[in-house]
Amino acid sequence: MGIITIGFVFSAISGIISRTLYIEMEEKVTGVKLTGAQEDRLKGAILGAACGNALGGSCVGLNHKEILGTAGARVLRDFVPGLTRSQYPEHKPGQVLSDFLLGKALADIVIDNKGNLDKESLKNKFKVLLEDKEFLSSGPGAHCLASLRRLVDELPPSEDAIESTHVSGAARAFTLGCLPEAKNGNSRESMAMLQAELTHNNKSVAAAAAVIAKTIAGLIQGIDLESEENVKSYVGEQLAFSRTIDERFADFWDDVAPDLDYSSQASDIPYSLVNVEPSVFECVPSAVGLFLIFRHDPEEAICAAARIGGDTDTVALIVGALAGAYHGASKLPARWVENLENREEVEKLAEAIIQLWQA
Repeated sequence: MGIITIGFVFSAISGIISRTLYIEMEEKVTGVKLTGAQEDRLKGAILGAACGNALGGSCVGLNHKEILGTAGARVLRDFVPGLTRSQYPEHKPGQVLSDFLLGKALADIVIDNKGNLDKESLKNKFKVLLEDKEFLSSGPGAHCLASLRRLVDELPPSEDAIESTHVSGAARAFTLGCLPEAKNGNSRESMAMLQAELTHNNKSVAAAAAVIAKTIAGLIQGIDLESEENVKSYVGEQLAFSRTIDERFADFWDDVAPDLDYSSQASDIPYSLVNVEPSVFECVPSAVGLFLIFRHDPEEAICAAARIGGDTDTVALIVGALAGAYHGASKLPARWVENLENREEVEKLAEAIIQLWQA
């Protein structure tokens, strides 16, 4: 199994976040405006996530060897229909799946509520999704659907080991990392943790969601990860802070990180990363590790994620969001962006988030 562990810095959020917590970003979010480069990186995070999700959606459930044997590395450089024996053989080229749609749902709430995220809005949005044919046909999976249904039905999150650590609660937080920071100090990480805790009875999922949101926010702002020294410094700092959130999650992140080679662009996927399970302990650290070793080339990073094996749509979504936030939309392959099935909706989402920054 592909397990890698890496530590991430994010501000310590003390105490247990109440399931009824209301995150209010005042009447308006911060009026700090994005530079042209930051705006491009924000668009890159959204478009990269969509492209990765669509590319990886073709081979969900197949292991790395099966993907190479069925399609070959070259085939998965473009959107293709669902591969034979994959989890979603009816997958359409360029189609985004449930992880992206859930991320869009979170962003829609914050945009519609002028920066606010609360339990009632989340419950109502998830209720709509559970009745939406497009979402139900986008491969949410039984564990994801069950967690959403529990919130809608006012039931506590499941204590089932698989459902409670399912990566869906963390991956969807990618859009929250694109938001402006709150004036009153409530952070993107707080919102990421809140939405995760409402559906998942495991602090590791909340920690992973906060990691994703904060990392994307930092990349949009312009974190420099070009040199090996910068990456190692970044990884080391992140680990120290991740332990303040959840020890178990931090332990998974710290197991294999020193073994990765950050000195140059990777030529292939390390064996320690292949065949990723849909738990936060594997999926989130593996995705970020993959991004870091392929960080110099967004296309190579996303293509590697699509053929990693296992939960390919989620890994590729996270890698796509990270690579897009680091390099910008202008560096993503034009053929991918042009052939996204719902390109207009994806681009509208990015533009709506940019408007929040300009409020």
